[in-house]
Amino acid sequence: MVRDNANALYEEYKSAAKYHDESEKKYLLLLENLEKYPKEEYLLLQKQLLRKEIEQNRLLMLQARSEFEKALQNWDLSVQKLETGIPLDSIDLRQIFGLPSPKDTVLIYDEP
Repeated sequence: MVRDNANALYEEYKSAAKYHDESEKKYLLLLENLEKYPKEEYLLLQKQLLRKEIEQNRLLMLQARSEFEKALQNWDLSVQKLETGIPLDSIDLRQIFGLPSPKDTVLIYDEP
């Protein structure tokens, strides 16, 4: 279930990256055409539109990547839980590193 979610988010990321890549290729081709015809109104308008499209596709790609990385972390956590048989939420890291637990510590106030 967690793995399927990670796989689905990976496919979304790949799709977003593909759209971003295609937008950049269109933009580079447009820049080449603008070098040949620098005063062409249609090309100048297309340049503005493609820049916006690239920015939107970049943001979508970064968001998809972030969601995919979170899904990978959740998948890794679920695998660790299965391997250890112990819910990681119940592990007290203070005990592992030999630190006192909050109930063992006592605050001492010095009175003036």
